[in-house]
Order: sequence, then structure tokens, then C-alpha cells
Amino acid sequence: MLRHDGTVDVVSCVVETARPHRVATTWVAGLVPTDLTPRLPADFTDYDLPSVATNARLVVFSGLPGSGKSTLADAAGAELGIPVFATDWLLGALTPFGGRYFEAPLAIAEEVLTTLALRQLLAGQSVILDHPTERVATRDRWRSLARRAGAEFRVVVCQCSDPEVHRDRLEGRSRGIPGWHDAGDWSNVQQRLASFPSWHGEALSVDTVQPRELALAAVIRHITA
Repeated sequence: MLRHDGTVDVVSCVVETARPHRVATTWVAGLVPTDLTPRLPADFTDYDLPSVATNARLVVFSGLPGSGKSTLADAAGAELGIPVFATDWLLGALTPFGGRYFEAPLAIAEEVLTTLALRQLLAGQSVILDHPTERVATRDRWRSLARRAGAEFRVVVCQCSDPEVHRDRLEGRSRGIPGWHDAGDWSNVQQRLASFPSWHGEALSVDTVQPRELALAAVIRHITA
């Protein structure tokens, strides 16, 4: 039930097991319980965080499906010993709970990734986020989290300059992610490419048409600089 102020209430009820199955009890509660701690902010500038003196890094691998983003993220994580949290794996895990029908799955993934990144940084550890990161607000949020936690912020933007190679990768991939699809929708990717916002100078742009060894070497230099 949507209120005029935009908040959502959930109406629950208990139904008698015996015929005629009358409604015995009903109650209304907020979708978000009032006794929970506040959710994470959109901007971490004034967020209360303990001081963690480390050399941790928050690394974002950005790019659209089929761009080679996940392949490079996984390779960099293995090379540097940094855990990689990927959107597709998170969303695949939600499929048994109706995740394929969520209204804003990428927004849900972004919230989970933000929480996981915060947890890693609080532990004094680096983290890699594998996510398209098309929303500028999400980029700003993760940048502010890194700054507030005293971590270095590194961005790798993956793109494939050859449309045929990009499409072949997208439609022919087989990743075996539980609850998730393998082949992607090329028309959807083309539409998103046309409106993909540019990153600022802080990002390393990698054309994944080049041999993976060369791309990975550039990525490692960028992350560890």
C-alpha cells in the first residue's frame, strides 16, 4: 500500500484454516521496520565511520555486458588477491525469490554492492565491484565511500571497439552463473551504449579487443599505482 508521502505499508492477515476461511486478524506495518538502523547514505561525506588506516582500494570495473569487464575483474582479483563482487552473481542468487521480476534489479544490486564494499573497507581490505555502473549517482556514491573510508578509488572502464566481436562475446558466452542467463540481448546493449555516460579522468579505459595479457597488465598498473 503506497502512502501519499511515498512510503509503503504492508497489509498482512491471518485466515482461519476451517471453512469458510474467514479473515481472523489483519495488521499494517511499514515496509521498512522503524526499529532498524538507518540505511546507507547516498553521500558518505558526513557518514560516521571508524578510522581505518590501511592501503585499501575500492576498485570499480565498469562497462556493459559482453565488454570483457567480468573477465578482467576476475583476473585482476586473482592476481592481486582482492575479492570480486559481481552484479550478475548477486542477481542470480535472488532468482529463486522472484528476482527476475523485481522492479529495479540493478538498483538492488548497487545497494548490496555498496554494503559489501563498506564491510570490506571497514575490515581494512580492498574490494573489486563488477557492475555496469551506468548511473552517475552510483559512481559519486562509491567515490564518496572510498574517500570517507580513506581508501584509494580506482576505476576501470571496459569497452570493445569491434561491434562484431562484442556481439559474438555477448551472445556466445557461457558463464554458468546459477539462476542467471548466459547469452545477452545485443539490441539492449546497443541502446545502453548510446547513452553510457563518460567517466572522468580518474578512470582507465581499456579496449578489450587487445590481448587479455596486455589489458590485464595495464589494469594492474592502474590499480596499484
